Amino acid sequence: MKEIVLASAGEMELVGKLYDSVNDYFEKHINYCYPNWQKGKYPVLADAQRAFEDQTLYILKAAEGILGSVIIDSFQHPEYKKIPWTLQAPDEDIMVIHTLVVDPDYRGQGLGEKLVRFGIDCCKKSGARAVRLDTHYKNIPARRLYEKCGFTSLGCYKAFVDEIWQEFDVFEYIFF
Repeated sequence: MKEIVLASAGEMELVGKLYDSVNDYFEKHINYCYPNWQKGKYPVLADAQRAFEDQTLYILKAAEGILGSVIIDSFQHPEYKKIPWTLQAPDEDIMVIHTLVVDPDYRGQGLGEKLVRFGIDCCKKSGARAVRLDTHYKNIPARRLYEKCGFTSLGCYKAFVDEIWQEFDVFEYIFF
């Protein structure tokens, strides 16, 4: 049985290994890494640890182990202030899905969708008025997934992140 739960302290090393596995997959199979997703750079164990401490790190567990993870919180990158979001609302009314990963060995099994829909439900239960997220513009599978789950693309934006210019597609899901 697959379930999504808050991560525990004993699972942090496994989440770090999951992050490395995802970055290895990107490097090997996509022939480029998204600029800020690189093994040893992002995401790394320290990112999982911070989210764990904030109780915002969720993992998708199964008998096989940790098959995916996601961070769900209210942190909006400063670059988000420059984006003309459909819903103009105070920061406390907005939630964000970050660092959504699925073990490459389990790609294509609907686990990413399961994590996204879980994130939407968490945000709705928290009282948020909208959920926001972004992905590198070359990450076509993620873009398709977010649209399938009901997010609206607001287009591609350039931002100076991690000391380089990067291009992201930004998405918004508004609760009516």
